[in-house]
Amino acid sequence: MAKFTPAPGLEEALARMLAPDVRRIAMQVEVQAKRLAPPTKRWVTVGDDRVRPTHVHAQGQMVPGNLRFAINSMEWDRKHRGVGSKTYMLEPRDESSRAVANLKNCRCTTHKDPDGIAKHINTGQPVVAGKKVTVTVSVQAPLVVEAEVGTVYPGNLVADGAHFMSRAAAIVAARR
Repeated sequence: MAKFTPAPGLEEALARMLAPDVRRIAMQVEVQAKRLAPPTKRWVTVGDDRVRPTHVHAQGQMVPGNLRFAINSMEWDRKHRGVGSKTYMLEPRDESSRAVANLKNCRCTTHKDPDGIAKHINTGQPVVAGKKVTVTVSVQAPLVVEAEVGTVYPGNLVADGAHFMSRAAAIVAARR
């Protein structure tokens, strides 16, 4: 059996040559992640003097589309429904939140931004360290980890993870 020993510096030179190709693959992951990323949603009140204080406080709160808004609970819901200091809603009037007082006659809406998380996904430049090439596809936005893997809120309210980054990497890997 023959053994090949590369010339000194050959592996490092190959890593430098492959760096642009590794970045192109990473950019494909970025494209897929942007396609799969959940939108963000923002709590919007009517803005008049009849909006309940708990919803005034929620005005403008923004979360990834697969997660829940954290709204201050109404006293009645805390005493009679056991919701705790916060009510966790997917959207205004969300009955799965177990609240009643925070839902009744609610006129709030949500505004969705389909590119809410996607606009924060970026591909870095290749980093060559010896014979290793690394390119990072990252996303930095509020609650992005919870959007990726999901979370459990008090009262066993579950928000499933979107797994947009891991699914993007799997899609690109399957093509190779």
